[in-house]
Amino acid sequence: MPTVLHNLLSESFVPHGHCYLWKPELVWLNVVSDGLIALAYYSIPIVLLYIVRKRGDIPFDWVVCLFGGFIVACGTGHLLNIWTIWHPTYWLSSVIKSLTAAISIGTAIVLISLIPKTLKLPSPGQMAAANQQLENEILERQEAEKELEMIHQRLKFHVENSPLAVVEWDRDFRIQGWSKRAEELFGWSAEETVGLLPDELKFVYEEDSAIVEEMIACLTDGGTPRNFCQNRNYTKAENIVYCTWYNSALSNEVGELESTLSLVLDVTEQKLAQEALQKSEASLRQRSQQLEEILQELQHTQSQLIQTEKMSSLGQLVAGVAHEINNPVNFIFGNLNHINTYNRDLIGLVVLYQMHYPNPIQEIRDRIEEIEFDFLQEDLPKILSSMKIGADRIRQIVLSLQNFSRHDQSEMKSVNIHEGIDSTLLILQHRLKGTADYPVIDVVKNYDSLPLVECYAGQLNQVFMNILSNAIDALGEGIGVRKFTSRAGSSSQLSISNPRISIHTELVGNHVAIRIADNGGGMSESVRSQLFDPFFTTKPVGKGTGLGLSISYQIIVEKHGGSLECSSKPGQGTEFTIQIPLQPQKIELSQSTVASMHLE
Repeated sequence: MPTVLHNLLSESFVPHGHCYLWKPELVWLNVVSDGLIALAYYSIPIVLLYIVRKRGDIPFDWVVCLFGGFIVACGTGHLLNIWTIWHPTYWLSSVIKSLTAAISIGTAIVLISLIPKTLKLPSPGQMAAANQQLENEILERQEAEKELEMIHQRLKFHVENSPLAVVEWDRDFRIQGWSKRAEELFGWSAEETVGLLPDELKFVYEEDSAIVEEMIACLTDGGTPRNFCQNRNYTKAENIVYCTWYNSALSNEVGELESTLSLVLDVTEQKLAQEALQKSEASLRQRSQQLEEILQELQHTQSQLIQTEKMSSLGQLVAGVAHEINNPVNFIFGNLNHINTYNRDLIGLVVLYQMHYPNPIQEIRDRIEEIEFDFLQEDLPKILSSMKIGADRIRQIVLSLQNFSRHDQSEMKSVNIHEGIDSTLLILQHRLKGTADYPVIDVVKNYDSLPLVECYAGQLNQVFMNILSNAIDALGEGIGVRKFTSRAGSSSQLSISNPRISIHTELVGNHVAIRIADNGGGMSESVRSQLFDPFFTTKPVGKGTGLGLSISYQIIVEKHGGSLECSSKPGQGTEFTIQIPLQPQKIELSQSTVASMHLE
């Protein structure tokens, strides 16, 4: 040992300063440089050691210590470089270098082995993101816990303040929850009931126990997660209450029952009221039967009164609208002739100009091309002609509305029956036209030469409207192939390919006869016999009131002293025959029999 130490400290070599030729500048440059390097090398491990001690969460802290040893060894080597300038203890310097080499190689090997683990370490950005995510999750969890607590409080509040009694059962159907309303309804407190089975509490009425057991079985076997039952229950005071139980079962992921929630409604008062109601039902039924007959008569009268008001109001409205439309239409129609004349004059002037000045300036030629003068010259007269046709059509419709509405119904007047029929057809023209689904309904008119007839024109027009509307409905339903069943039960088929309405008028003695026939499906005798009964209709609900033909019958028979008949057979169409005298005796009727402007 002394020999080794002697060799390490031996100065039998030439000092390193000889290599620098003992030049002071070079010697002190190396001394100062090695001294500063050594100082830095010694300060770095101190800083690393301080960081490791302050941050106990630094991974691989032993590697930091290894780096510290390596740096200290390097710093010691630089200090020996200063020492060997004057003292040639090169053995000691070499040993320190060897130790530094060993520590360096060991550090390098360790670093290489730590590369995979080091690469897996998150970056500061990733760590910050992870920390932020963790903070967000903590905040979300705190918010969720607050929300859960609020939900729990709300649920508890609703249960305690519910008008229904709330009972909660566990998987064995023992009472687990018993609300205040349940305490009020049954009389037992929650402390007395929790943990008991229904049989142990003995609050189910004996005769209803089978119903309750069946309900419990449906809930426990998982077949019916929700059900309800009505049964009688005992209270703590041994009174009987009628209850409706609404039950909901909660099952786990494997379908096993976890708990059941029951909402209990006390229906005792309703049951007692129902029993009282049943006792009085028999006597009320008898009185109701009597009142029903009176009600039907009142409904008939009321419907006629309502229809009368509609007739009066609608007639005045139609007449007013027709008058308001007629004035501007006449103004337009009258001015169209002047516009047509002015148009011909202007066009003629332009043509004359073109004849005398065939080569106008470029600006005029461009304007002529822009407005397409040749097309305008040809199309404008066509437009004016179509406007005149449309205005004339509006005038005809307005005239028909005025003729049809005739709000002077309170007095009989001599009128042309054919004008009334034509006005009604014009109003119904939109239903007579063909569409993509229905062909055109042909109207065949065979008018005889008739004198003026004294009648209530507006109400007679309403009769035409009802009969023609029904004919159009019958033809519309019969488009294509239909199957008809007679009163006897036999059936047949009819194809209406050319729907047609025929109108025939003639003078029969001192009466005027109007026959309106269609080639529709007809009707059975049972339907025909009820045709003029109030509220009878074969149309779907909402499509008719069943009053149209009943009111029409009253207008013809009771108000005009005429007759209204119907002849029809299944598959052979229907024909209505109206006969009214030329000068019928005026019959005073109550307001309930005045027909209304009713379109079936």
